[in-house]
Amino acid sequence: MQPKVRILIVAAAALALVVLAVALWPTDADTDASAPTTGAASRAATAPAGRDLTLPGTWVDVAATPPSNGSVPLIIALHGRGDSAEHFSAIAARLAPGFDWRFLDAPLPFTEGHQWFRADQPDSGRADLEASLRLLDAHVQSAGRTVVLVGFSQGCSVAAHYAIEHATAIRAVLCIGGALVYAHEAPREGRAPEMLFVHGTDDPIVPIDAARRTVQLLRSRGYRAAIVEHNEGHAIPETQIARLGRWLERKASADLLRRPRLPRPAGSLPAR
Repeated sequence: MQPKVRILIVAAAALALVVLAVALWPTDADTDASAPTTGAASRAATAPAGRDLTLPGTWVDVAATPPSNGSVPLIIALHGRGDSAEHFSAIAARLAPGFDWRFLDAPLPFTEGHQWFRADQPDSGRADLEASLRLLDAHVQSAGRTVVLVGFSQGCSVAAHYAIEHATAIRAVLCIGGALVYAHEAPREGRAPEMLFVHGTDDPIVPIDAARRTVQLLRSRGYRAAIVEHNEGHAIPETQIARLGRWLERKASADLLRRPRLPRPAGSLPAR
């Protein structure tokens, strides 16, 4: 092979390696979306104007329609295991569009999403649950207005535990597809907010008996707890959307003038 040809081949190979290295260099878009974000600096890149960067975790805010300017109750929503705040936020327009919503991301990674606690840990996830409750409490205490909780699956468990541990901090809890993990620890005071459990009779993830036992125990200890059963599995039941929306509106607006009801757009709900 001629020397000039060999030089050209080597130069071309070197250029190709440089191009490949640039192409593979990680960017913001290449980071794992399921990994929890920590620290104010990491949140600042995506935080909209006015967001309180001192609060822990990551979240998605959905404003009321029409905008409330903070004059209506805040609904804080907790997604299920493997889901995310962004995906779960689709329920705002379906359930109660007239209120401000905040969708929190769970602090622990799980597959492509997040989880609130790890039941396979030596302590059955107790430390994780306590950490999630502290995260939720920071957002509740900073709200400065009436707060209602909505939780699905693991998010339901966190919301229900928060209700019995912080009796006067929130107005009500809509608990879908989940149950108390440590139901026996519910204090016998009955001062917690009203809780509505919504559960599928054929739920393959969280058996209906778990929700029934939770409601029975809460009632026996003086809590205001009720259950609505459906046959749509481990999901937010489409057949109950209007009913659940009315319940949220009544509980959130107990001390406010009723806002005009807005039509709920059609579309499927997340089933995680």
